[in-house]
Amino acid sequence: MRKAFDILGWTFVLITVFVLVCTLLTTYQFIYLNYFNNYRVIQVCIVFTTLIWGLKMLIQKNGRFNLAYSLFYMLLAVGSMFFIYMGVY
Repeated sequence: MRKAFDILGWTFVLITVFVLVCTLLTTYQFIYLNYFNNYRVIQVCIVFTTLIWGLKMLIQKNGRFNLAYSLFYMLLAVGSMFFIYMGVY
């Protein structure tokens, strides 16, 4: 289970980096990709990445602050998702 969350976490980090690069290239008009026209896709990727990393930190349990850090990560993800839902950029 721990190894699966490690792989899943790093996979989502790589996806988020790819989306970040595509968003920057579209924003500065080097290329045009329709979905990367705004920041919504990168916000959603960051939400999923922070949720996975929060769960990953919760499963590892190798420190006394691990529960607080993982809950903080998940709180950030839920807050970001709320702002995405409300349409705040």
